[in-house]
Amino acid sequence: MSKHTETELKLRCTDESVWERIMTAEALTNLAVLGTAKTEQLEARYFDTANHSLQNAKLAYRVRREGEVWVATVKSGGSSKGGLHARQEWNIAVDREEPDITVFLNTEVGSRLQKVIGDQILEPILITRFERQILEVIMHDGATIEVAADKGEIIAGEKTAPILEVELELKSGQPRDLFLLGAALAKEYPLLPEPDSKYYRGLLLAGLSTEIPRRNELPQVDKSRPVSEVLRVVLVDLIAQVLLAQRSFLEHKEQPGLVHELRICLRRLRSVLEFSEPLAVIKEYSRYQDELRKFGRKVEALRELDVAYCSWQQFLGYQMVSMEGKVWLGEVLTEKRSQEAEKIYAEYNSGLTTSTLLGLWAELLDEDCQHIIPHDCTVDDYVITGLLSWLRIVGKQEKSVEWTDAENVHKIRLWVKKIRYTMEVLQPDLKGTPRLLLKLEKLQDTLGIISDAKSTEGLLRELLRGKSSKGLPLEAGMLIGWQCHETLTLRKKLDKYWLKFNRTVQKWK
Repeated sequence: MSKHTETELKLRCTDESVWERIMTAEALTNLAVLGTAKTEQLEARYFDTANHSLQNAKLAYRVRREGEVWVATVKSGGSSKGGLHARQEWNIAVDREEPDITVFLNTEVGSRLQKVIGDQILEPILITRFERQILEVIMHDGATIEVAADKGEIIAGEKTAPILEVELELKSGQPRDLFLLGAALAKEYPLLPEPDSKYYRGLLLAGLSTEIPRRNELPQVDKSRPVSEVLRVVLVDLIAQVLLAQRSFLEHKEQPGLVHELRICLRRLRSVLEFSEPLAVIKEYSRYQDELRKFGRKVEALRELDVAYCSWQQFLGYQMVSMEGKVWLGEVLTEKRSQEAEKIYAEYNSGLTTSTLLGLWAELLDEDCQHIIPHDCTVDDYVITGLLSWLRIVGKQEKSVEWTDAENVHKIRLWVKKIRYTMEVLQPDLKGTPRLLLKLEKLQDTLGIISDAKSTEGLLRELLRGKSSKGLPLEAGMLIGWQCHETLTLRKKLDKYWLKFNRTVQKWK
């Protein structure tokens, strides 16, 4: 019998055509232990009671054929974040495939298992059947990782779902090594972090579970810890949020809100990473900032199309507007949006961000990157001092900005975003923080409308090239004129908004 806490990084391959080459990746062959490569045919049967007692108790029970041997396994609880899975498991070799929990009665999980099941009958609920290629590698720091490449299917009744994933299981060493190896693999092959286990995917396939809504919530900040440690933990959470937003976008690329959420998560990560720079929490700060900036720019065009379409719909809904005959602009924007979404989907689905995000995660887990700061500097001391410095920069820019200059408006808007997102995440403990956040949000939204009007104008001019419709230029002109009117109205209010914002900053100090 073996029992341990299993820690593994799961990566899904998005292109079956490269599958046969993955286990020969340079990232693996340079570290492989000779004689450890092997291939197994595995078939696992998962069991539960008729009323799903094991599932409700967050337990999983399976019997798996591993070559000529049957192994019974119980897995308990666990966690999953950004493809990193950790859970307790107990394994016992058995002589048949029929379920029998009595073999676990002398283990730590035995009494719990018996209490949950009682005298109920265990029934098969799903099957996983796959070929597993296995290789052991030793990292440069001595950590041992078992690499398993699984190809097959999940079977639930008449339904099936493919399995095409790489599991990196930590046998010895630190989780950081999993991310280093995962990042190296993702440089060579199209891989995405996989947050769902085969068992959970099977439950969804069988209709025995409903998909848990994925929501990005602000990280919890433990202010009793050293500042550098807190920031590393927060940054790891923000990486996981980017991965979650990316997955949502890939599953529903047609939804504008998910594109916007992905951009916000990337911007939030970049903002807090910049705020952490003085503490040197990572070694390659500039490289990671550049890569994250590129990821955000990839979806800029799609976001601009969504903004233009939304503005057009608002214009059409304006009570003084009366459109006769066919309306062309909405169709043109929709078609262009579909084309752009497919292009961006292909790039992100190929693992565009995987190597960078896993590499950044690994750096944040590197204790050598910790920077010693004065023991009397609390998290709030650091956060408030840093935010005040940023607020002073914005104050100086506001005094000299030319509001008719789109580039200047965009720059000051980026500063407002950085301050807002950093403040939201790190939650400085000052009485006026909620009020200041509201003022920042108001400024960001107002400056956004002004910036969006300019970007929409450029977008529409580009779209008009080569279009023969006589109605399209008219509609585009009407939208541009309407946005200009809205922008002029907002510019008249900006001085008042800034005055209120500056007063709130003074009180916040």
